Amino acid sequence: MRDTERDKSAGNHLKRSLIDLIMCVMRPIARVFPWLFRWISSGNVNVNVMIRDDEATPVFFDLETTGLNTSACDIVQLSAVSGDRVFNVYLLPRCSMTDGASRVTSLTVDGPHLLFRHRPVPTVPHRRALSDFICFLKTFRRPFLVGHNSRRFDWPVLTRVLAQFDLLEEFAGVVSGCVDTLPLSREMFQLPRYSQQFLVQRFLQESYGAHDASEDVRMLQELYRVWRPSQELVKKHTITP
Repeated sequence: MRDTERDKSAGNHLKRSLIDLIMCVMRPIARVFPWLFRWISSGNVNVNVMIRDDEATPVFFDLETTGLNTSACDIVQLSAVSGDRVFNVYLLPRCSMTDGASRVTSLTVDGPHLLFRHRPVPTVPHRRALSDFICFLKTFRRPFLVGHNSRRFDWPVLTRVLAQFDLLEEFAGVVSGCVDTLPLSREMFQLPRYSQQFLVQRFLQESYGAHDASEDVRMLQELYRVWRPSQELVKKHTITP
């Protein structure tokens, strides 16, 4: 009985010694590369956009709207993605959709219903949709938005509608800015065209459902991952709130 107890004690001592040895090796690694240590230990190895703790988080976003007039059109779909986390809402517009917008997006309005490819989709009131979007952004470390042609279209439309619901100040306190990948891609590459659909075909060899905001953001994230733009370029093409 005593021999058995001594064997158990020796075994426990050996285990503790091994654990101490492992921790002695890992502690300096964790101090030098804390972000890498936490990333590996968390098991999140499938995240598409890797960032360090001291870096801002890119959140890719896109809008579908009732038309192209940035001073008057309304939002009918708001989508965003960062890594594996997705945000997507449909909104019943407060104004009529142009024929061109319906043709491009496959979204139409039938009385109190919004239809996508002739099938009703659940909608969320504007204030709730925008508040939920801000809450989604708050879950990221130092988020900044990334959009294609966002300087001329998505950003002014989004900020105008946020202001209409007195949410712009809260939004500006959460995001550090918005990167426009259209001029960024023009500076990085010499290409015949710079539409997102062409860029996806060129760099990802894929075709997809363009002008569906949820698909647009997914593809834009993949493009950004492949391009890996420098911080200098990102800063150069960032719009601030």
